[in-house]
Amino acid sequence: MIAMRVLKKASGFTLITAIFLLSVVAVLSVYMINARVVQQTTLVYSLQGARAMQAARAGIEWAIYDSIVPPNNCTNTFFTPSGAALSAFLVTLTCSSSMHVEAGAPPITTYRLTSTATTGVYGTLDYVYRSLEASVSRQPP
Repeated sequence: MIAMRVLKKASGFTLITAIFLLSVVAVLSVYMINARVVQQTTLVYSLQGARAMQAARAGIEWAIYDSIVPPNNCTNTFFTPSGAALSAFLVTLTCSSSMHVEAGAPPITTYRLTSTATTGVYGTLDYVYRSLEASVSRQPP
């Protein structure tokens, strides 16, 4: 009879402990899943930022080539890079030129180039924007 009374008193304590342990495990599981999602999202954003920088770099290199090599096209244009990694980006190139003349020397043309790579819709989480600028001077041969 005494053993039954002790057993009945202990059974409620075990239930409270089990519920507490299940709650702690559930909270830890939710925290771990949330941390994994945040880490994965951060990795994707970092990768998109690196891709945008490479797309802008490709644009600035193309603009430098186009402005230095005859017929010296300094035009504002846009294009989409080829290849799977950069095909989602729109690269916008802007160019302005100025001519400088020094006494007795041939004129020097300076090009100010800007390359901007974007993807996604502005104001949303998938929007990425990177911009590069360069100045190139050319003296005719």
